[in-house]
Amino acid sequence: MPSRKKAKGRARRAAKEAKAKKEEDSHTVAAAADQRQEGSLEAQMQRLQINAITGKKCCLRGIAPVSPSDVKICNDFIHKFIAVLTSIEDLSDSFTAATESTMVKFADVYSSKLEIVVSILLASGTQLILDGDKHNARLYAVLAYFFQQWMEVQVKESKAICIWSKVYELHVADDHTLIQYYRKRISCSCLDKKYEEVKSVKKMGLCYNPKCSLPGRKMQRSKMFYCTRCCEVNYCSVECQKNDWKKHRQFCNRIVAKKAAFNTSKQS
Repeated sequence: MPSRKKAKGRARRAAKEAKAKKEEDSHTVAAAADQRQEGSLEAQMQRLQINAITGKKCCLRGIAPVSPSDVKICNDFIHKFIAVLTSIEDLSDSFTAATESTMVKFADVYSSKLEIVVSILLASGTQLILDGDKHNARLYAVLAYFFQQWMEVQVKESKAICIWSKVYELHVADDHTLIQYYRKRISCSCLDKKYEEVKSVKKMGLCYNPKCSLPGRKMQRSKMFYCTRCCEVNYCSVECQKNDWKKHRQFCNRIVAKKAAFNTSKQS
């Protein structure tokens, strides 16, 4: 009859093996997700390269005609940005890290090629919706919106700030919000049928109070309140807005100051 000590030893080894298997499985799932993202972009890149070389006219789902060399550098940039972005849990921190890690190597992209990047992401995201992959479609929508905001704030200097509340909402967007976002930004009618299927879905907004008690902090957008001072964040109720004010105040002050300075510079 086996001793109790040996039985405990076998139990510990079994537990370690189970833990190692679980970690290995999670890494495998993550790697598969990365490959799906890369495969989607690669497929779009190949189509774009062929069309750029042959001049073939077909639906590019919003992608502007560009050279194969620009396609490659934008493709490399997107993959690098996504790799860093998805390695960090906090969304705000992940964008900061991804931007810092790509700023030097891809300085030319930030200064003159972000419009290409945005069009590639919109095209790929549209195809993902048509393929039924809404999870990665949300990721591409978040990226496209972020880079569009970056251009307007940093390159064109036509806006004072990036609206982060919209980034967070796209990250968890309902089907109506997600499909409408793409449909408004592509030059084709590829999403018209999908939009008809989801246009009755109520658009949901995200309460800015991190301690909001609603499931997922979501509420029908048309019923939400917003900060009338900075006009950048939404709340599900006056109570949530009051409870978050101590935390939001500093952010609100910075936004108001940036907008005032921006307006002053434009008037001078």
